[in-house]
Amino acid sequence: MKLFSTATLGREKQIQEKFDQYFDGLLQIVCRLREALASYLDQDRQPFTDLLEEINALENHLDGIRRDIEMEIYGRRLLPDTRGDVLGMLENIDKIPDRVQSVTRNLRLQNTEIPSLLKGGLRQLSDHIVEAIEILIKITYAFLNKPAEVRDLVSQLSRVEHEADLVEQRVIALAFDAPDRELAHKMQLQRLIERVGSICDLAEDVGDRLMIASLKRVL
Repeated sequence: MKLFSTATLGREKQIQEKFDQYFDGLLQIVCRLREALASYLDQDRQPFTDLLEEINALENHLDGIRRDIEMEIYGRRLLPDTRGDVLGMLENIDKIPDRVQSVTRNLRLQNTEIPSLLKGGLRQLSDHIVEAIEILIKITYAFLNKPAEVRDLVSQLSRVEHEADLVEQRVIALAFDAPDRELAHKMQLQRLIERVGSICDLAEDVGDRLMIASLKRVL
C-alpha cells in the first residue's frame, strides 16, 4: 500500500524531509532532557538553565514542523485511508516534547531536592527514555515505509518500557524508604519520578497504536 498518491509523488521528498526534521528534533529534545537532568542532579544550575531554554526552543520548533506536516496532509497529498493514521501518529508523538518541556520546567519552578540515593536511578531512567525514543523513531519510519517490520520493533520498545517501569518503581520505593523525610517531599519526588517515567509510557502508547494501524498497510 502506497503512502502517497501517484499524483503527488513529486512532492513526496519534501514531506519526507519534514518527517526527518521532526524526528531529528524529537531525538534531540529527549537527549537534552537527559543532559538537563544530569546537570540538575549535579547542581550545575547554569547548564541546566541553558538546556531548559534549548528544550523550549526545540519544543516550539517541533510544533512548527508538525503544523507544516499537517498542512501537507490536509492538502490531500496523502491517501484518504492513511491520512487519519498519520495525523493520529503526529498528535500522539507530539505529547512527548510537551512532556519533556513540562518536566524540566517543573524542576526549575519547584526546585525539587533530589536525595543522593535516587540520583543513579533517575540517570538510568533518562537513558531508557532516549533508548525508547530511538526505537519509536524506527517504528514510525517502518510504519511509513515498511509496515511489516513494525511488530518486532514494538516488541523491543515494550521491553525498554518494562525496564524503565522497574527502575521507576525502585526509585519511588527508595524515595519513601526514609523515615526522616517529610511526606510532602516524598510525594513531590514520586510525582517527579512518575512524570519522567511517563515519557516511556507515551512512546509505548504510540508504538502500540502504530502496530494496529500497520496491519491495514500490510494487508
